[in-house]
Amino acid sequence: MKHPIKIMQIGDGNFIRGFFDFAIEKLQVPCSIVSVAATARGKTVKQLIEQQMEFTVMERGLKNGEVVEEETIVKVIQATIQPYENWHTFLQYAHSETLEMIVSNTTEAGIYYEKIPYPTICPTSYAAKLTVFLEQYYNHFQGEKRLAIVPLELIEQNGNTLKTICLQHAKDWSLPEAFNEWLGTLIFCNTLVDRIVTGYPQDYQGEDALYTICESYFLFVIDQQEPFQQWPTSLDLPFVFDDIDMYRKRKVAILNGSHILLSAFGKIYNYTTVREAFSNAGVRDFIEKVTNDFTQRFQVEERYQQAVFERFFNPFIEHQLYDIQLNELSKWQARIAPYAESEIYYQALAIGLYAMNPTRFSVRESDHVTEKLRGIHKHFEEGHTEPMQQFIEQHFQCNATKVIQQLSTINRLLEEIACDN
Repeated sequence: MKHPIKIMQIGDGNFIRGFFDFAIEKLQVPCSIVSVAATARGKTVKQLIEQQMEFTVMERGLKNGEVVEEETIVKVIQATIQPYENWHTFLQYAHSETLEMIVSNTTEAGIYYEKIPYPTICPTSYAAKLTVFLEQYYNHFQGEKRLAIVPLELIEQNGNTLKTICLQHAKDWSLPEAFNEWLGTLIFCNTLVDRIVTGYPQDYQGEDALYTICESYFLFVIDQQEPFQQWPTSLDLPFVFDDIDMYRKRKVAILNGSHILLSAFGKIYNYTTVREAFSNAGVRDFIEKVTNDFTQRFQVEERYQQAVFERFFNPFIEHQLYDIQLNELSKWQARIAPYAESEIYYQALAIGLYAMNPTRFSVRESDHVTEKLRGIHKHFEEGHTEPMQQFIEQHFQCNATKVIQQLSTINRLLEEIACDN
């Protein structure tokens, strides 16, 4: 028996299907989804229709040291819409008596503001689509019903940001003040999602065009519980209702911070994947020291660190270090520099700077940043430390003298790490 459509999801890519749709199926939430294409070029609407709204998700990875490979057939989608072709059909769902929630995954670039006239056809911007939909919903129910908005996009304060943009659209379009006030009362959740979904596997031999691979790890942090109060819970699929700041901080420092460190070690020791680099005992020991320092200072549970390390050993995911190295300076700024108050973090930043030397290694940065890095390293090797000190102070905002001390003896540090293997 099909459940009523209670959720509209904007975006139908691998992540939302392998994360949110999968969770609803596994938790057996008594609801169905109408899936809306986020872009005009998407193929998923047609594929879902051809497959009677079903697809398979395969969890592959390590859980408590054991290999997990488990398939789940996901059947929670009941209808699809391509709004660029059927704008009216999309807006008709604003008359739905059963709709309770709008979920989105339009990528990090999907939540943005662009001043446009009131749309009469489907706009490119997700926030513009949402504002028109909510206006239609408000008008139909005369402000007596409300929807919860749950964005999954990986930007800070995603719900607050989306709400601000929708309110700005309402102002731009001179929508009634009563609607603006109603819009201001809606719940826009801030969320943090954590699961690697790699999508369609190259070695798959079956007929499911939407077959999706993901790791077994799952975490969904939400700052407001109200929209999910009636949902079942599971220890295997944790929905955590809490202040997101610490969860984001620990993810950035431990998961993403380890990634950028591994990318530097990959350059230095000629590794190509996260798993390959992390398998080096000396590298792993150094990263463990860095993350231990963070967990002790910020009182983070060690089991999160252990779960991250287990994910690095996932034999089914080939996470390329080359991909992590894109725009690496900003990643060192966000993932390592904010915590540089101890010797191990000064060493980590020194390793990062050493690996961002264009005369030694490939640096995936803009021409301007690459030339700047080349210049400061040239001066440093000639014994002039002032340009390097200014660079560290400007970009890392930490004790530049301490970092330079570590950079001056970097070869000895790297030899020690290599010898620990």
